[in-house]
Amino acid sequence: MDDWYAALVSPRLVLQTLAAGVVIAFLIRLLFSLFTPSNPRKKFPVWATIELALTILIVGNGASGFPRRLYSAVRRYGGSLFGLTSRHQVLVDLGGVERLFSQPHHIINPEPAQYTIATRVFGGQDSPDLKAKLEATFKDVLAPVERLFLNEAAAAALIERAGIPEAVSSLVTFSSSGANPKKSAQRWERSASIRLIPGEQPAVEANFQSLIRDLGACTAIPLLYGHDFLNRYDSLLDDLWRFDNDLFPLLMIGVPTWAPFRMMREGLAARSRLLTEMEALQRRIDQNESGGIVDFGADMSDVSSAALGRAAAYRAHGWTLPQRAAGELAILWGQNANTQAMLFWLLTYVYSTPGLVDDLREEIKPYITITITEPDDRGNGSNHRNNKNKITAMDHAALARNCPRLKACLFESYRLANEATSIRYVEKDITVPDDSKHHHVKAGTFISAPHSVTQRDPSVYPDPNRFVPDRFLEEVEVVDGDGKKKLVAKYGKLKPWGVGTAMCKGRTFAEREILSVAAAVLSLWDVSPAPGSSNSKGEGESRDRETNRPPRWELPPMVPGTGVKRPVKDIRVIITGRHSLLSRP
Repeated sequence: MDDWYAALVSPRLVLQTLAAGVVIAFLIRLLFSLFTPSNPRKKFPVWATIELALTILIVGNGASGFPRRLYSAVRRYGGSLFGLTSRHQVLVDLGGVERLFSQPHHIINPEPAQYTIATRVFGGQDSPDLKAKLEATFKDVLAPVERLFLNEAAAAALIERAGIPEAVSSLVTFSSSGANPKKSAQRWERSASIRLIPGEQPAVEANFQSLIRDLGACTAIPLLYGHDFLNRYDSLLDDLWRFDNDLFPLLMIGVPTWAPFRMMREGLAARSRLLTEMEALQRRIDQNESGGIVDFGADMSDVSSAALGRAAAYRAHGWTLPQRAAGELAILWGQNANTQAMLFWLLTYVYSTPGLVDDLREEIKPYITITITEPDDRGNGSNHRNNKNKITAMDHAALARNCPRLKACLFESYRLANEATSIRYVEKDITVPDDSKHHHVKAGTFISAPHSVTQRDPSVYPDPNRFVPDRFLEEVEVVDGDGKKKLVAKYGKLKPWGVGTAMCKGRTFAEREILSVAAAVLSLWDVSPAPGSSNSKGEGESRDRETNRPPRWELPPMVPGTGVKRPVKDIRVIITGRHSLLSRP
C-alpha cells in the first residue's frame, strides 16, 4: 500500500494563497525547531504532509517562476531535494529513485510511514505494544497478500472467480426496483440515484462514479473476505467511501478528532462501524479455524487464503482483535480506494473520447463471448423492454496480454488521475546521487517521492491535459517473428504503484480487475452524458440542436483524493444496452 498519499489542499485555494504558502514554509522550520516533540516511534510528522502538498504545487510538473525560486533558496539541500528541515525531504523527479527505495529495510525503511497511517488513520492505538507487534509481524502479514494478489497465476485464478461477466451483465436492471435503494436488484445501484427513462429502448440515468465504484468493490471484496461479509454488512460501501473521502484527509493533516466538523463526526462514525465489523469478521475466522460454532452461522467457506493467512499471523504474534481490525481496515481500503476510482476514470475517459469506444470494442472482441437475445416486454414491473444480452465467456489473461490499446488507455488514466507517493524513513546515514551532486542525508529523515510531479509536465508529456493513450504505445519486434512488429503498452516514466520494496502488493490483481471490468462494460453498454447535467454540453436539451446528436461530454474538474483524484461532483450519465448489439438481425 505504497500510494496512500494525496494532495490534501484544494489547488485553487492554494494558488490563491501562494504567497502565504511560502510564509508557512518558513514557519514550518521555526515551529519544528521550537515545538516538535520527541518521536520515539518514528511517526511521519503531520506538517510533512502539508509540506509535501506545497512542494508538489510549487515545483511539480515543470512549474517555474518566483515561488519556485524562493522555495529553492530556503530549502535545506539542492538539486532534486526539496525540504526545509532535517526531518523531511521531498525528492522531485530524482533519477535513480527506484534504486534508492529498493535498499534493505535496515537502511531505507517503509514501516514507520505505514505505522503512522495505521495509528493516525486506520484506528490502531499508538503504543509500544502495537509498534513492536507490527515490526515483528510485518513480513508475515504481507506474505499472504503477495501470494494471492501479486503472483501472476494466483491473480489470474482470482479474476476468474470474481464473477465479472455476471455482474457487468446486470450493471443496471431497467426495473422499478432499480430506482429504489432499498429494493434494488443489485448492490451497486443503491448509491447511483437510478432514474428510469421512458421510451422504447431500455435506458436509465445514473451517477456514473457511484455505480462503477460500487460495481468494482462488489466484485473485489468477496474475493478477500467472502460473500457473507459483504452481504451481512449492509452499509459497508457507504462507510468505506465516507471514511476514504471525508475522514482520511482530515486525519492525515492532523485535524483533531474532536474538531466540530460534520465530516469529522460522520467520518469517525463510519470508521467505528468498519472497525466493529472487521473485528467481528476476525472473531468468526478464529471460530471457524478452531472448529467452533461460528457467530450467526456465517458461511466462511469462501474467505480467501490471504485473509486466513493474515489471521494466523495475527494469532501467532498475539494481536488483539481491535488491533487486527485496524490492520484489516487498511487492507480493505488498499484493495478498493484507488482501484475502483481508476476503473471509473478509465471508463469515463474512454466513453468521452470520440471514436475510441469502437476501436477498443474491436480490440477486445476476440476475448469476450456475448450471448444476444431478443428483449422482451415483461420489464420486471416496468413498461421497459429488458436488455438480456450477457457475457458468457471472458479470456481475462488475453485481455491483459493482447489488448495494448486498452492497457494504454489505463496508463493514460493513471497519468491524469493517479497521485502515488512513496515514503521511507532513513535508518542509517545515506548518500543520495543526484546527477553531479551527492546529498548526505542523515538517519532520522523521512524522504518522500511524489511520482505525480511529472505527469502533467509538458516537457515529458506533450499536450499534458489531453487524454492521449497512444503516448504509451510502442512497436516492438516480435521474437522469432521474421522482423514483424507488434504494439505494446509500456509504463515509461509512469509509477502508479510506487517504487521499491514496498510497492503496492495488490498491483497485479488490481490492474487485471480494472482491465477485465472495463472490457466487459464496454462490450455490453453504451454510456453518454445526461442532458442538462454539469458534465454535458447541451443546455438541458436531449439533443444538440445544430447536430441533432446527444450532448457532448464535458468532464468536471478534479479534486485531490487519497491517491486518485475525484470529480468535484458525480457524473450523471445515460446507460443503455449497446446499440450495435440490440440492432443486430
